[in-house]
Order: sequence, then C-alpha cells, then structure tokens
Amino acid sequence: MANNIFASRGMSAVAASCGVFAIDDADASRNAVAAMENGWSVDISDHRARIAREEYLQKAHIVIAMTAGHKNGLCSVYPQYTDKIYAVREFGGDCRDIDDPFGANLEIYQECAKQIEDFLENFDWEGYL
Repeated sequence: MANNIFASRGMSAVAASCGVFAIDDADASRNAVAAMENGWSVDISDHRARIAREEYLQKAHIVIAMTAGHKNGLCSVYPQYTDKIYAVREFGGDCRDIDDPFGANLEIYQECAKQIEDFLENFDWEGYL
C-alpha cells in the first residue's frame, strides 16, 4: 500500500515490511490478502513475512512501528537506532496504535488496512525521506 501511494505521488521512496513477532517466510494470511485485494486492489499473495533485524533497521531512513509497544521492543533490542524508530501514535492528529489483526476476521483486517491507509495518506513524508 505504501509503495502504491509513493508511486502515485511520484516519490522514489520504497517501503518494506517487517514484523516484531513475525515468522520468517510465512505467507500473508488469507484475510490480509483478501482485505488488500478487495479494498485497495493490491496483490500481496506473494508477500512473505520477515522478522525485524538489525540489517533492515540499519538501512532504513525511518522505521514506523504500528504500536508503542513494538517501538519500545525495537528500541530495547536496537538502541543504536532509536533516533529513527517511531510509533504511529507519535505523529499526532488522529494517529493511534494500529493493532495487529493476526487471526481476526476479514472485517478487522479491512479496518486495520483503512487505519494504515489513513496514516500513509496523511503523513508528511517529505519531512522524513
């Protein structure tokens, strides 16, 4: 979703996804695939999960954790990158934690995707990239 938004705005930025509790190389869940296809016409059927690792944090310009707990966990394991790790809720306005919908029904996945889209559409990317 982020990469589609970047492309639509003519931005050369590239987003990548990592999980704090991910299982490396796991398929995207059925409901995640359905939510992205139905609501946003984004095909993530080939997406594979990957756990957040130092090499990914080192290369990133900015790391945006979906929850304050995820941010705190990353900062405790990788304190050398705390200056570029943020939680969604830190950006003010309507921003709040976006809970992981793992195992939930399609409606919850769609709500999560909508929250992510709202954040991505309203974030001041130019100030961070």
